[in-house]
Amino acid sequence: MRVLINGLQSGNRSGTGRYVQALCQALPQAAPDIETVLLWPSGLGQPELHGNVSILEHSAGLVSRSLLDHFTVRTAAHQTGADLLHYPASTGCFFPPGPVVQTVHDLCFMRHPEWFPLSKALYYRQLIGSTARKADLILADSKATAKDIRALLLLPEDRIRVIPLGVGDEFHPRSSEEQQTVRAKYALPEPFFLFVGTLEPRKNLVRLIQAWDTAYESGLPHLVIAGRQGWKAEPILEAVRQARHQKALHLPGFVANQDLPALLTAAQAFLWPSLMEGFGLPPLEAMACGTPVLTSNCSSIPEVVGRAAMLVDPTSESQLSQAMVALAHDDRLRASLSEMGRHQAALFPWSKTAQLTAHAYRELA
Repeated sequence: MRVLINGLQSGNRSGTGRYVQALCQALPQAAPDIETVLLWPSGLGQPELHGNVSILEHSAGLVSRSLLDHFTVRTAAHQTGADLLHYPASTGCFFPPGPVVQTVHDLCFMRHPEWFPLSKALYYRQLIGSTARKADLILADSKATAKDIRALLLLPEDRIRVIPLGVGDEFHPRSSEEQQTVRAKYALPEPFFLFVGTLEPRKNLVRLIQAWDTAYESGLPHLVIAGRQGWKAEPILEAVRQARHQKALHLPGFVANQDLPALLTAAQAFLWPSLMEGFGLPPLEAMACGTPVLTSNCSSIPEVVGRAAMLVDPTSESQLSQAMVALAHDDRLRASLSEMGRHQAALFPWSKTAQLTAHAYRELA
């Protein structure tokens, strides 16, 4: 069997991009009986090549990628003799040239369109919703996402497979020297609480900042909010400006992937009060680094972290504050969460994601 994978969003600086790269890297070893052809962005580092892998480079600009998604891919599928196509980044194909597998990571734009610019919400609704209905098989990151797909896209359960994402081997506790280096690089204090992710409404950062600011005088460490600015980030920046303890807030911006493991290890705790996620890679990656995690008790997140994290109602500022105070002062609690977190993260290797994905290919073929 030969599978054509549209990997043009592998350069995306988000969990989606990390998923595409990790899947394309793990799949050849997990399924040596499957030939894979990767459509790959020109100029981006390529996955390690195996005998059952070939790569077609293509421009990954927005216009060229859109043309390829819906038109050029038909020629590529014919030329490579692909038995099926996999669209791993939520968007699919309006004119499928053959059997299609489409990974849908989340439907936040349908559940909460107010979190997005109107044009983005309408764009995603059309591009993801319409193409998913034409796909032969949908892969969902979590049971929560699968439930949304059934309810919002009205797709039957027998066309959906739940395949969790994974955590890479690079995420493991790092040495004190590596931690010191990354703190110096981003000019960070010691100790600190950490959030990593795009600054956007669904990450619930305004409430996180206010909860931290309220409890700071109870002995909380500094708060580091790392990540690039997304849409509708201004209320978050305003919350930073209005914080009484603004000098203890740090916004280092986007953190390079190679620095993330050391940064996560250096944090006293990882805070992730997101309101909705298709999966939620950052808490799992923090756990793999041995960092205690405080996160939300809603959406897909409990599926991922299990009992290895502090779970709170992300809409409750008081619960967030109380949990942060506990993490700051209870050494035994942090040690327990650290140990349980490493065990939980070990349940999610990318090799398992690749094996389950290969099984879905075979099932459809």
